[in-house]
Amino acid sequence: MVLSIGVWVLTANLPTPKRGIGPGQYPRVIASTLFILGLVQFLSNIIKGYPKQTAAVQWKQIGRAGLLALMAFVYVRLLKPIGFPLLTPFFLYATIVLFGYKKRRTAAIVSIGATAVIFLLFNVVFMVFLPVGRIF
Repeated sequence: MVLSIGVWVLTANLPTPKRGIGPGQYPRVIASTLFILGLVQFLSNIIKGYPKQTAAVQWKQIGRAGLLALMAFVYVRLLKPIGFPLLTPFFLYATIVLFGYKKRRTAAIVSIGATAVIFLLFNVVFMVFLPVGRIF
């Protein structure tokens, strides 16, 4: 929460465009969201109590996190040549399946739908144009 307040303060002098979201608003939207999520988690821990720590290292979860980091690295490297609309559904689907969701058809529908919503939101509302790749 402190970090999000710092981001909010540091972005005060960034330029704001007349239309769309610019370099001044985007970090503030993210910082506000992180602050709200941090506040919810903080209040939840105060009300319900902090979870008990376990001594055992969960190697399976660490492996999944490492694989997700590798997938994200490959995704970012392929984003410019392949493009957001074509690459993102595969990345989202792989992420959903990686973390154990069993319904493959639902995962595919969610991946495609989320990609479409994100693409339209950024291009139409925020006016931040995501890479479409060299194919288009």
